[in-house]
Amino acid sequence: MALRRIGRIPLVLVFSLLGFVPFAHAPAFASAPTFPAKGGLDCNGHSPIQQPVKPHDICADFKGPNGERGEDNGVYVGHDEPSVGFYSSAPQSGNNLQWAITLPKERPLPATQTFENQIAFWFSLALCDVRSYPQGACIPDSDLNNPSKAGSAFLEMQFYPPGFAPFITQISCDQTHWCASLHINSLECTDGFVFCNNNCIETTNFAFIQMDGIPTGPAGPTVQTNASFTPNSQTLLMNQGDNLRITIKDTAHGVMNRIEDLSTGQSGFMVASAANGYQSLDVNTCAPTSYDFHPEFGTAKFGNFVPWAALQANVNFASEIGHFTPGINGDGDADDAPCFAGPTLPGCLDFGQGGDIDFDGTSYLPDWPDGTFKTPTSLAINSVLNSGIGPVSVGGGQYVHPYSSIQFETDLLASESTCQPTGVGCVVPPPGAVFYPFFAQSGSGASCNMTFGNDIRGQTVNDFRRAVQYGTPNLPWFFGQASSGVRPNPCTPR
Repeated sequence: MALRRIGRIPLVLVFSLLGFVPFAHAPAFASAPTFPAKGGLDCNGHSPIQQPVKPHDICADFKGPNGERGEDNGVYVGHDEPSVGFYSSAPQSGNNLQWAITLPKERPLPATQTFENQIAFWFSLALCDVRSYPQGACIPDSDLNNPSKAGSAFLEMQFYPPGFAPFITQISCDQTHWCASLHINSLECTDGFVFCNNNCIETTNFAFIQMDGIPTGPAGPTVQTNASFTPNSQTLLMNQGDNLRITIKDTAHGVMNRIEDLSTGQSGFMVASAANGYQSLDVNTCAPTSYDFHPEFGTAKFGNFVPWAALQANVNFASEIGHFTPGINGDGDADDAPCFAGPTLPGCLDFGQGGDIDFDGTSYLPDWPDGTFKTPTSLAINSVLNSGIGPVSVGGGQYVHPYSSIQFETDLLASESTCQPTGVGCVVPPPGAVFYPFFAQSGSGASCNMTFGNDIRGQTVNDFRRAVQYGTPNLPWFFGQASSGVRPNPCTPR
């Protein structure tokens, strides 16, 4: 998650003038727990009582009070996530779904490496967490939930590219393989942001996808250790270019993420359960409760969104971009640190002051997959059973009902210093960028798939007007989000 401050009056001061402080420290309780010096109390690394185990985590971007940019202990914590949302009113489209993807394959240096363009991509789902914003009751797997009132957490099934290890301090599980995790963020704020607990504003539950389904270390925010972020012999490692089948579905004890590697025959899974150490935290004290996280909604109809997220997020795919600048000292900008000597090539992760806020790093050059040997192959989101992208289960049987509609969106705008709450100065591509990656369609019918990056020579049949696909500021939701509006899924049976 990128961290930086936008120049303006601090929100704490504004709300103090109004008579209350929404980002105040938690009130003191005699029974308040004590916590280890390091853990996952704050995904963004700003908790005054605990340092993060993994210094550079990938966190869900959130909106602040009255639609402002989200701040954690007075620091803006937004970042750049181009995304596509998938919509359907079919039963189980919000709690039992399946994807088929082909992982990128790296080309030999000096070709651009995937980790230079995107440090992760993810598939998401809205989850119930009655102790997360806005702290309301939540009925698992139900469209009876009011999206603006039910306590909501955000699942990101994150995939990490090879080549920039180790994971605990950098990006990758190792030099050649992909790996993945079941990652959940919750927001410890009350309805309307009247109060946020500065000690644990955005918490993280984390575990790798494992062949035996057992986390490498404690998964819960209050108890994470180095082992939690260190792959072991049971961590599912996937080869470049492998074809995967991904299932996200509810179980009796929490949502399960499963990966079947169709190229190797290996598989792995993780369940967000109390038994696996997943936790929900108390908004006043950060005290943990072992917790089974279940999907929030029964369907993925438009409007079933996590209310605090910057994106209109439920069933989404997104790429984490704007976090890498090549060179042992980057390009000398203040936004480059921290920097590493390798192992594949030297570079900076652009986390220190908000990611690549001048938009001049690798993510904003046309060095994305384009079908040449100068770039990696593209990620491809494919059809399952030749029946359209993102089928959902019908009656618990085969996954044959594709999502009927999609929306292109990005929360890039909130990271632009020129972008104002009125929508003025909010543009895609951002100021300083040479290029902005986009979603495209390759093939049609049973061979239809969606790629991300650049035009793929000889494959792209529709680029959806490239960066124009992201539309304009969506002021009713959040001025920092641009959206195309809902359109038909291009990969459905005709």
